[in-house]
Amino acid sequence: MNFQVPPLRPEGMGRDSKEPRSWMEDYLEGKDEILLYITAALGVLMPAFVYLLYHKCHAYYERYAKKKEEKRLAEELAQSEAVVIVLGKEDGMAAPWAKVIHDKLCDEMVRKPMLWWSDSLDIKELMAFQGFCVFIAETTAGGTPTPSTEWILEWLEDLAADSKLKKKANFDKIRFSIVGFGSSDDGNAGFNKVARTLLKRLKIVGSKQITEVELFNTADTDKKIMERFVEFSFELLLQMDKHLPGMGGQTDESDGFESSSQSSGSASDDDDDEEEEEEDGNRKHKKMK
Repeated sequence: MNFQVPPLRPEGMGRDSKEPRSWMEDYLEGKDEILLYITAALGVLMPAFVYLLYHKCHAYYERYAKKKEEKRLAEELAQSEAVVIVLGKEDGMAAPWAKVIHDKLCDEMVRKPMLWWSDSLDIKELMAFQGFCVFIAETTAGGTPTPSTEWILEWLEDLAADSKLKKKANFDKIRFSIVGFGSSDDGNAGFNKVARTLLKRLKIVGSKQITEVELFNTADTDKKIMERFVEFSFELLLQMDKHLPGMGGQTDESDGFESSSQSSGSASDDDDDEEEEEEDGNRKHKKMK
């Protein structure tokens, strides 16, 4: 019997039946060390590239964090400033007491507070201010404000109604205290009316009250006023320390101030209603005559 060795390749599959190969495969055939060199090079270059990318991103983050910290410190510095705003004349009855509280703050504070008068008040500076405002409000005879004070009160009322202008201002960051000077001869409705009206305006624009409103009667003696004024100055400094940026004010006290201000506001509204009723009664009486 004759045995035939089977062919190594099936019939019909010659050299021409091979699949075409790319030039890269032809070039690398038998040169495996080239691939080894390439992978080794990538193993060295890729970590270096990742490190450079990390270093670049970290440097960018450090610059961003530094700018953010500088901005935060600048805001805290701005919110730590203080100003005494006198709503009255420079030679009025409230002017000496404004200078007293200003001198007291100068002695106690590291950064000296400013002193602004309503006659020369720059509204742009007031809108940009973010710190503590101590308002010294003077009510003249008859329960009326000075012309410059009346303009400021009207401007605050317009500001509360203008949402765009309100966003540009920083009244929501202002922490304020009000001291009123007026005569009891003006009656319940007119007594320190400027201070009570100012309280309503500041509450509407979103400012935060840190002390109760102090209302002084100019008919009292200077000694009596000074005793209360000294007590108020100590309370003011205490509340300013509590409401410094990062310290966090006591919400219970703020709520108490708000409730007391609301009660004083409602009392003033009742007084206004009584005045209107009296005027209506007088008109009717005149008509009857």
